[in-house]
Amino acid sequence: MSGVVIKRGLLLCLLFLLFWISLCRAETLRDDTHELETRHEHGVELARAGNYDAALTELSALLEKYPGYYPVERDIVIITAWKGDCRAALERYQRIRDYPDPEPYLILPVSNCLIRIGHFDEALALLDAGRRRAPEDSELLVAYADAQAKRAARLPDTLRLEASTDTSDQGRREWLLGALLSRQLTDRVQVYARYAATRSEYDEFQSGMLNRLGVGVQYEFRNNLFLTQEFSGDLVRGGESGSQTSVVFLPSDLWRFGASYTTFAEDLPLRAKADLIDAKRSNLFVDYRSTDYRWSWFASGTRYDFSDTNRRTALFTSVGYAYEMKPKREQRLFLELYQSDNTLANTDYFNPSHDRSITVVHKTDFVYDTRFRRHVDHLYLSVGQYDQEGFGGHGIWGVRYEQDYDFTERTALSLGVGYGRHVYDGGAEYEISVNAAYRYLF
Repeated sequence: MSGVVIKRGLLLCLLFLLFWISLCRAETLRDDTHELETRHEHGVELARAGNYDAALTELSALLEKYPGYYPVERDIVIITAWKGDCRAALERYQRIRDYPDPEPYLILPVSNCLIRIGHFDEALALLDAGRRRAPEDSELLVAYADAQAKRAARLPDTLRLEASTDTSDQGRREWLLGALLSRQLTDRVQVYARYAATRSEYDEFQSGMLNRLGVGVQYEFRNNLFLTQEFSGDLVRGGESGSQTSVVFLPSDLWRFGASYTTFAEDLPLRAKADLIDAKRSNLFVDYRSTDYRWSWFASGTRYDFSDTNRRTALFTSVGYAYEMKPKREQRLFLELYQSDNTLANTDYFNPSHDRSITVVHKTDFVYDTRFRRHVDHLYLSVGQYDQEGFGGHGIWGVRYEQDYDFTERTALSLGVGYGRHVYDGGAEYEISVNAAYRYLF
């Protein structure tokens, strides 16, 4: 009987001891939590008052005591970006970049830093993921539109390689090959070199193959005006030098206006190039995107002055609307109108005196969770009507599938294949088109 009493007494003592230890631990946790929250709030208050160094010192010391605590890691990144040290902020961001569902107030300063160092594609991927998760956040939508406009106007710090097929010239396919290397000299000056080549499998067109090397500089004025000047020449054929001047103005996050003039246009029909015909090209364009990124509008006017006295004027406009915007899928409809006029008849190259088309395009973006940093596929379906003077109207259609892979924050690959029906002088052609592009960000 006494042994049973002793055992019960020992069991009660053990239970009391465990209860006391639990109370002590709970009290310690409460103290730690209180210290963590208090010092964290103090560090943030210092940063909001402009004392960035003191704030970073406080939060870094706190992180040493409580390593891996995400809110403190996050705020160190934000405050470092506020301080203006984007390189350090992005380096710290690598510690938490895989944390799920980053907050908009983290995405904004990080994307701004990425844009400052020329990593537009990475900034856009981050902003795009954020706006899909929080489509009601107006700051994210504005930042995304601003990044889109600046990427379109400014050269990134990148190496880009690409290959594609052009729309065939009366059944004759042409391959377009290109390489671009651009580097940022200062915050406002970008220099670049590019190589552009065309290839055809048909012997009769070999005289029109291009092998052009161009070098240029871009300067960004403080009022969001971008001026680019390029000089180019053919590496094989002498006497085919050219220059291109372009200006892009961004009056706001939503609007983009541009103009360009080149003395040697490279986007001429294959048969025209084979006949050693060149052209000067002038272009004006305007681009608009709504704040919520649902509506878009683009319009351009282009004039070609061919060396054979032909003058071509082409007008194009596109209106788009996104009727579904989900984190994993986005669907848009576009209405596209095109018209061109040419002044010279009886040319070897396709050169209608007047033609026009109206096309409806449906685009679907699919966002996938894969082992890659980002994977987005695009499906395009189009149907329309093409009218050529003297040959009446004919139906046109096309289907295209593209895949975009961001393997890392620096490397990306884009692949695409399409099939469609086009009409030339009343005759239909069914064409397969392909494209591939590789990008490396420095």
